[in-house]
Amino acid sequence: MKSKRLAVTNSGPLIHLAKAGLLKLLNLYETVVPLEVKHEVVSVGKEKGYGDALQVEEEITKGQIKVIEVEASRKLVELTKHAGIHRVEMKVILYALRNGAVALLDDDAARSFARSLGVEVRGSLGLLLEGLKKHVITYSNALEGLDKLSEIMYLSSDIYKEVLSKIKEIAEKTNKDETS
Repeated sequence: MKSKRLAVTNSGPLIHLAKAGLLKLLNLYETVVPLEVKHEVVSVGKEKGYGDALQVEEEITKGQIKVIEVEASRKLVELTKHAGIHRVEMKVILYALRNGAVALLDDDAARSFARSLGVEVRGSLGLLLEGLKKHVITYSNALEGLDKLSEIMYLSSDIYKEVLSKIKEIAEKTNKDETS
């Protein structure tokens, strides 16, 4: 059996996928989170009464998401801060770079920075499409997921239309493959 690729996630995709009922998309990867991400999503989330914090905590408890520590020099933290990259995002990118992992990021600046370093990036929408392609979710789950994500995170109408088009394209291709 082919082993799963490694992915390291930031807070955004965890929160967005949990709120949209799509956390199972993280099972596409062997998923890890820096300790700081766990703190942001679970500890702070629980203090504020967010249900998604409990969902993420359960996935961590079950071992579906593993918590890691990422060491970074103070100088690197300062440099990336000047580039507009938050400390936690930098740790996600650094871990991905060091370990050949996919970085799961929804923030545009962090995504661009990661790509400039040669890091492969996926966001919540990319995971939605990948989940549909790999039959982790159905066509109707993908459509519903897109609608839920559009309520949770900012999506321009162009991005929404583009993802909707890709969902339909994947579904059509899947139907053709199944009937051939």
